[in-house]
Amino acid sequence: MDIKVERNMTEGTTYNEQYAQDLLGKYFDSYPFVTSAKIFFRGDKHPTKKVKVQLRLKGKDVFAEASGKYHDIALENAVQKLRPQVERYKSKHYKRA
Repeated sequence: MDIKVERNMTEGTTYNEQYAQDLLGKYFDSYPFVTSAKIFFRGDKHPTKKVKVQLRLKGKDVFAEASGKYHDIALENAVQKLRPQVERYKSKHYKRA
């Protein structure tokens, strides 16, 4: 899975990038139909941190955004919102034999 991180901040980007790759890999690497992910972190100067995640599935994009006190929490919340969407896509397009 190809992961692209877009950010609107100047410091602490390597930790957020690595954490995002680890978290998305943990949940979505087992799905062969997830081709890529785009992640946007809103800057550090805002009181609440916002993360937007877009997953590219074969033929469809799914999107989630979440806020939190820290970028880690916001990213985890966004991934929790994406998981049911990916499961719905899987159950609709990939049936068990």
